[in-house]
Amino acid sequence: MKYNKHFSFFKTFVDTERRLAILLNPKVLTTFTRKFLCDGLYKFHGRSDPSEGRYRFFNNARRFPVARLKEYHHFYHHSEEYDILAFVRNPYSRVFSGWRDKFYDGHNNSLDGRISGYPRSMRRSELKAARSFCRSNGLMGGSAGELVPFDSFIRYLAAIPEGSRNQHWDQQALILQQPQLKLSSVFQIEGQLRDGICEVARRLEFDESWAIEQLGRKANASSRHIGPNPFTRELAELVYVTSKADFELFKYSKDSYKLLWGC
Repeated sequence: MKYNKHFSFFKTFVDTERRLAILLNPKVLTTFTRKFLCDGLYKFHGRSDPSEGRYRFFNNARRFPVARLKEYHHFYHHSEEYDILAFVRNPYSRVFSGWRDKFYDGHNNSLDGRISGYPRSMRRSELKAARSFCRSNGLMGGSAGELVPFDSFIRYLAAIPEGSRNQHWDQQALILQQPQLKLSSVFQIEGQLRDGICEVARRLEFDESWAIEQLGRKANASSRHIGPNPFTRELAELVYVTSKADFELFKYSKDSYKLLWGC
């Protein structure tokens, strides 16, 4: 089996004993899910270190249960033996959330939009590439200290081939390694979040009432940025074309951008 570039040990929870795997999907509960797994493993299984001392030089291994290499090897070669769970999000709201988190909040994290306000992962190649695209196409956002607006961002995203985009706005189908991996259960966070969290809790032997309580805590520090719906018909069409696999695989309506606002 060949995975694409978005596969990562730090986004793949593997439990060989229970034959369970959970694939994390950036901008879809990743902060919440990491903490949920770590807290649950500690509370119900006594694992104060989620990775049980493995990979002690990697900070990520203290914030996410990273399995043994042999367990990833087994999953890699025998994924059909596992129940593979994943959460997905409406592609329109996910793309907006990616822009809000990485561009809008980055710009507003300093008084004059300086580069130091952006996440470290954005400061070099991504922000530089977006600004270059805006300048080349006569769009707003091309100058240092200027916000790359949502309109420009969508056009930038649409110009990048699928599979080569940033993980926060590439197709969820690719993030979740489709069609290479057979997903057993996929939960839309808009209406199936509680069911999904309860399923994870049952499989990992966490108390379900505790699991439901965790849904009440806020895990993401992104701004809300609630305002008018930023999707024109043209922008929605660009997102639909660039994320068509997500709409089809995960059963989202092409017109759902009209109903989402506040996402």
